[in-house]
Amino acid sequence: MTSEQITLDIPRVDYDKTAESVLEFLTNKDCYPKLKRICLTADPKNLQSPSLSGMSSGSFGNSVDRKMSRYLAAKVIVDAVAATLSKGSIEMKIVCDDVLGKISSVRAMEQLHFEKSRYYEVKKRALNEFADIFEVQGYYCPDLHVYID
Repeated sequence: MTSEQITLDIPRVDYDKTAESVLEFLTNKDCYPKLKRICLTADPKNLQSPSLSGMSSGSFGNSVDRKMSRYLAAKVIVDAVAATLSKGSIEMKIVCDDVLGKISSVRAMEQLHFEKSRYYEVKKRALNEFADIFEVQGYYCPDLHVYID
């Protein structure tokens, strides 16, 4: 059976643009870094319920609900990133450590024993691997793939 005989109903992925999409998600201050900050700084134990003294509390209850919803939504994504990293290849983990600023690009190249040009090829592959794994970690995880029309 040849590859032409096997036709799957899977949309074609733009490899380079998907790598850019994952990079944007992991590094853009309004994406993953913001969600991680929300999880690290918000503590649901500190969110108090509105008092039941009979007095109207105004928007306090809605504010607490909003904060809890933001925290939970952020936690789902942050936990999914952690799960993705734990399930990926060693190359993906090292590349993501580089992307997330945990190690330098030079250190990542050293750990993988690659020269610069080879490292950037592996980096694209690892970022696409991240998109593949991340997408299926939960209902609320965005699909980071960029598809070819």
